[in-house]
Amino acid sequence: MSAKISNLDNKIKPSGTMAISNKARELRAEGKSVVSFGAGEPDFPTPEYIVEDVKKAASDPINHKYSPAAGLEGLRNEISRTTKEYSKFEVDPSNIVVTNGGKQAILTAFLSVLDAEDEVIVPCPFWTTYPESVKIAGGNPVYLETTKENGFKFTVSDLEALKTNKTKLLIWCSPSNPTGVVYSKEEAEEIYSWAFESNIWIMSDELYEHLVYEGENTPSPAIYDPELKNTIVVNGVSKAYAMTGWRVGWIIANSEVIGLSKKIQSQATSNVSNLSQIAAESALSNGLDVTNEMKIAFNRRREYAINKINSIKDIGVENSVGAFYLFIDVRSYCNGSIDGINSSNDFCDFLLENYFIAFVPGEAFGAPGFMRLSYALSDDELEDGLNRLDKAINDLNV
Repeated sequence: MSAKISNLDNKIKPSGTMAISNKARELRAEGKSVVSFGAGEPDFPTPEYIVEDVKKAASDPINHKYSPAAGLEGLRNEISRTTKEYSKFEVDPSNIVVTNGGKQAILTAFLSVLDAEDEVIVPCPFWTTYPESVKIAGGNPVYLETTKENGFKFTVSDLEALKTNKTKLLIWCSPSNPTGVVYSKEEAEEIYSWAFESNIWIMSDELYEHLVYEGENTPSPAIYDPELKNTIVVNGVSKAYAMTGWRVGWIIANSEVIGLSKKIQSQATSNVSNLSQIAAESALSNGLDVTNEMKIAFNRRREYAINKINSIKDIGVENSVGAFYLFIDVRSYCNGSIDGINSSNDFCDFLLENYFIAFVPGEAFGAPGFMRLSYALSDDELEDGLNRLDKAINDLNV
């Protein structure tokens, strides 16, 4: 018998979104024509000007060496500048740590503020990484249930009902992954005030801040907490600039959190790849023209998908206005009335195995009875995939 591995093996789950993407890849390798609504990444290439800047940088020997663990000065300055321009709060470059994508930013932030058994409020539906990162950091996720009927939003009353003397942090994501929900300014301000008055951290995931199609953006909690006494912001270039594979995110926080984050990163990975950081600096310095072009396509697909889904028998979706996700209500087909389909997990397996369309089941997000659709794929694939979904539902009702 081999030596025993960590108990973490019994606590954390693999990424549900990556699992679906892997299944889709396997079927494609077998020659199947799969339409994947799974992983949340733009179908657009990284802008060519970014690629050209990286090609030039690759030939400079200075970029072949270690660089500061907190990130290249040029990139941190650019993050500071664009944060003020787009997010409307000021941050000194010394209060920024560049990370290997948003996932590392989130995990490092949790490691920097959580102690064993600290409780973290995780609103449901949640992005799959949130609760697992809390567990890795030694904390305990406490799930805050929301409903489709209430727009998948929570209130101060909901938070107050869950708060204990162990509550340390609230996870905040608006626009939301997986629902696309966007909180209004007034709704957000009430929640921020509750957190600040309760002296609880808010970890604000702002990777989708540039992808809101109707109404106003949700203001960052950092606007109301300029000294960052209770606020940690994570952001990155992956979604808004079609750069998921470059792996660049960042943490914005006060000096204490940043100091510990730098220690953690110096021992975990040292610096993020210099070429990826240069790519991120190029993205930020060249503005949002490419992002806004992508938004036009995303919004067209969003409107098409909402109308199509709501025309299909006994399923439905709310008018989600942010990110590039729709959270489809399939509860009518997850109650055992159809042989072998007792959950949204079963339903998504059925769709993938029989119609070669890949959705992420709601169980991955703490919301059984739903499935997530990413509309960050081509118009033709979107139409084909939703036509297959329509056929699958029709076949079930024959």
